[in-house]
Order: sequence, then C-alpha cells, then structure tokens
Amino acid sequence: MQTKFPLGWYDDFKAKHPELKDVSVVVPDWGESDLKKRGLEKERCIVGTTLGHAGVVTELPLDGAVEGDGKKKKSFWVVYDPIFSLRAGPTQYTGPERLRPPPCQVTDIPGCDAVVISHNHYDHLDLATIEAIFKKWPKARYFVPLGNKNWVRSLGIPEDRVHELDWWEHREYSLEDFGHTTLETASEDVLLRFTSVPAQHNSGRGALDQGTTLWCGWVIEQLLVSKDEAETSKMRRKGVIYHAGDTGYRRTANSDAVCPIFKDIGQKLGPFDLSFVPIWRGGTLGFISHLGLRLSHNGIPSALHASPVDAIDIHKDVLSRNSVAVHFGTFIGSENESLEAVMEFTEGRENRGVLGLDEQTADGLGRAGIVDIGGSVAVEFEVHDAPEQR
Repeated sequence: MQTKFPLGWYDDFKAKHPELKDVSVVVPDWGESDLKKRGLEKERCIVGTTLGHAGVVTELPLDGAVEGDGKKKKSFWVVYDPIFSLRAGPTQYTGPERLRPPPCQVTDIPGCDAVVISHNHYDHLDLATIEAIFKKWPKARYFVPLGNKNWVRSLGIPEDRVHELDWWEHREYSLEDFGHTTLETASEDVLLRFTSVPAQHNSGRGALDQGTTLWCGWVIEQLLVSKDEAETSKMRRKGVIYHAGDTGYRRTANSDAVCPIFKDIGQKLGPFDLSFVPIWRGGTLGFISHLGLRLSHNGIPSALHASPVDAIDIHKDVLSRNSVAVHFGTFIGSENESLEAVMEFTEGRENRGVLGLDEQTADGLGRAGIVDIGGSVAVEFEVHDAPEQR
C-alpha cells in the first residue's frame, strides 16, 4: 500500500530549474525540419508527429507503391488516439479542459489510411474528432480493441472499415486494401500487419460501463514477402511502430514487482523502430495543480498510469530503438505539472543510460525523448526478418 500523503505545494519549477525546456505548441511540418537537420532521407525513415496528449500521426514510406510521377514512394499514414476537442468529456462543457491547444486541425493532417484507438476513455476516443476524420477521409480503416466496434459503427462508418481485435490478435492487409496501387515489377508483395497488444489500464465512458470494453496498445509492421515460391515462407520487416496507448507499469510507485507484459511484447514483436509511451496520468486530476498543489504519483496508486521513470523502463522492456514521450502537457492544470513530467522523464532517461533523441547514434538501450506538441521526429528504420505470429 502507498501511505505517504500525496499532496504538497509546487515550487516554481521555472525558477528552480531554468535549464528545463517545457513543451511548446508548434505548427507541424510533418518531419521536414528534423529530416533536414539530421540529413536523413525521407524514404528511409518513419516520421512521427505528436498532436498533444496521446495523439500521434506516423508516416511510413511504402515499398512497391509510388506517386503518380512514378518516382516518389507513397506513404502509409496512421493516426493514433486523436483528440482535437477543447475538453475530454461527454460534452464540450464537461470534462478536463486543455491547457494547450492542438497544433493544427484535423483537415491539416496530410493523410490518414488508418485510425487506431487504444481504449474508450474520453481523452483517447473523442467523438468530434472521429467524426471530423471520417468526413475528411471516408475510406480510412479503424482499429479498436474488443467491445468498441459498435460505437465506431454508430457514427455511420461502414462495417468493413472497422476492425475489432483482442489482445495478441493480428490482421494483415495488402496495399490494395488501403487503396494503394502497387508496382507490377516489384519483386516482393507488401503487407501491413496490425497487432493488438496488452496494456495495464481500464476502460469506461460512464458509471455503468466500467471495464466492459478492452484496452490495448498497437504494433504496426510493414512486411515484405518474396514473390519467389521457394521463399514465400520468409518475410522481412521494414518499419515497425509501437503505440502503448495508456498504461501503468507497476502496482505502486515503490513496488519492485512490475507488469511482465512489456517484456513479452518486446520478445514477441520487438525491436521497434519508433515507439510512443505515456509518461503521466490522465487529466481528471489536473484541477489539483491548477490550485497550486502538487499531487505526487509516489504517493498514490500507479497501476493505471506509468510514471516518467516507468516509461523509460517500458522503453527498455519492449526493446524500442527510439521512444517519444506522450500523454502529458495537454490536459493538465498548470505548467508546473508539465515541467515536472519533463524533468522526471529526462532524469530517468539519464539515470538509466538511455540516450536522447537528439544524439546521433544509439547504443543497445536505444534513444528516448520529448518533442513539442506538433513537433516531429524522424528515425531510420531497420530491415530484418519478421517475427512469426501464431
């Protein structure tokens, strides 16, 4: 049990830690500046752009599919847990309010082949946002954990566009399934595999539906399958992304016992080229920091939300090569609360020997860091044999 009293007063984090840089809201350039700064070729990189809270957009270059000019590779766009609304609640008059605005509008997102949802809490499954995405991209596919298909279908989204998966269940799709035309001369077929993976959290949008639908994380892989009949059993993987959704890591902050599922995810599906890991609690308790009070996660149960240090341990457990912190800095009560998350994540990363995202080379522990809301990170993907799924 956690018995330490969890409330105290916030110091002025800005004055006490002048070296800390909090997140800002920037207009997305969808990776252009990061690619240029680091001298990377876009066709060899996954680009991830944060939208605030757990919202993310990823762009993955597709093998075997090109734009109309026949030269530039087409991209595969995925949107994760998006919320553009002012409040995370059943109406725009109830629920936690944003401290920081979204970096853009739904219509500014360059593409959307798929939307993946981790669970049905209001800060991860937002009605107005899903309606706007459906209006802009009516052919996008939606991937949800068990029990959420009917909610998505109720918005008028066709049944064949909504895919409901259990933990460890996966589905594979061709490029044609997403409306992309492939090159007849390609020596390999391309598949896109979506896998629902476990998380330590809960679900519910009201008092009567608590825990009645599933929660999960998602792994998305681009698979290359040889057209040579002698080699069809062998698949290579070219780009893999992990979004942890919303999750805890240990029962209490001081517990040595941790959730074993993350090492299982890493062993079965890792390593990951790019991951997005939550580092803070939800926005429901943001009013506390708005009053100037500090709620320490070291003094409250932590089974449902990973701390910043827990997030670094998840990064290591799942064998992530590059991880971006999400689920902080948006639905909060004060800038102090945001700076606290940044400070603890940075200290945890350094104490555990994990390099920062701005460092050029990554050792065996990979890299992890924070980007602005609307900011992007570009990482080079690796090509290797794909793990077998049963």
